[in-house]
Amino acid sequence: MKKSKKIGPLIGPSLDTFSIIFLLKKGKKNKRKLFPIYSRVTINGQRIELSSKRWIDLNDWDKKRQRPKLINNKLKALNHYLEYIRNKFYLEHQRLLQLNKPFSAIDLKNAYLNIKEKGITVLEAIETHNIDMKNQIPESYSEGTLKNYRTLKKHLSHFIKKSFKQDDIDIQKVDNPFIYKLERHLLFNTLCNQNGAMKVLQRFKKITTLSKRKGFIDDDPFEGYVFSFKRKEIEFLSQDEIDRFSALNLSIPSEIKTQELFVFAIYTGLSYADIISLRWHQIHSDQGSKYIFNKRKKTGETFIVPLLKPALEILDSKIEKKEGLVFSSNSNACVNRKLKILAQKAHIFKNITFHIARHSFATTITLNNDVPLITVSKMLGHSNVKTTQIYAKVLQKKVSSDMEILNKKLFK
Repeated sequence: MKKSKKIGPLIGPSLDTFSIIFLLKKGKKNKRKLFPIYSRVTINGQRIELSSKRWIDLNDWDKKRQRPKLINNKLKALNHYLEYIRNKFYLEHQRLLQLNKPFSAIDLKNAYLNIKEKGITVLEAIETHNIDMKNQIPESYSEGTLKNYRTLKKHLSHFIKKSFKQDDIDIQKVDNPFIYKLERHLLFNTLCNQNGAMKVLQRFKKITTLSKRKGFIDDDPFEGYVFSFKRKEIEFLSQDEIDRFSALNLSIPSEIKTQELFVFAIYTGLSYADIISLRWHQIHSDQGSKYIFNKRKKTGETFIVPLLKPALEILDSKIEKKEGLVFSSNSNACVNRKLKILAQKAHIFKNITFHIARHSFATTITLNNDVPLITVSKMLGHSNVKTTQIYAKVLQKKVSSDMEILNKKLFK
């Protein structure tokens, strides 16, 4: 039989790298100086071993042929039994192939032992995902992303209790009608708007896709489902609004801190998560200029931002602390509440949130001042320049709107 190639733990009907051998476990010799016989099954480099529950004298074992020496009837009977084991593994292997699904050596062992793989519930599937995600923070994911999946679990828990009168259900019961019922639940029984509901469903799709890959469900419950997002206008501040906000003369410490964070974000394009995790060693100097070189918390993309004068002035007002963080931490929700108060003080009549600072950096600060799109994309840490092009389209729309107003004003 051909030697197995180590190309992964799963096997499918078109990739049969499968072998069985028998061997002695020499470290498990019993009082009679007999050694246990084990079968070793290998699929794509993944191996499992299973005891035959038979023992043999070392002198009666043919190591080269991996079987007992046929010198008496007792050993011949033992050889027949081992062939029975081999044939049973081959039979279960063929049955798994006929299912036309990937499987592993462990799956084959379970089939041989007639062990049915335990199913998983909806909330268990989400919680397993969340534990895996938590273990990958901060290298691959952020706390904010994990928070979204914890919210997903709460939504599904409420939905299952309301719709099925149970605390949880098997994930095999998740089908196409389940998805549409969940959509209606999110839209009519929660605070989710259209886009919020779509985001929840997208996260749940990730869970069902993982469950399908693991063999817990057979079909994709989202097949044919169309995610429908409402186009949302990007909000940003004009230079006049930025100047008014920056010029606010404040006395309350929490408001001063919020103003400082927001202005720094306007002139660097950093997200809230990237600002509060910013450390002094991530600020570099080169020929008299300073810049931030870091990776985005959300995507892991590298970004580099030369520091403009307003951002430098904020940094110069600070003293480097032992823990290395530039800004003291505060919750994003708290900062957003303070921002709305400050916006009123600055006579800014927009639904202002912290993320508007990033939009303002992309539009008013950079693109509006002829900074090339590819440069802005790199500073924002976008993985694809198409994401940055959204801001360019916003500016084009604003230019057209402004010219239309001018046209009406000049040529009444």
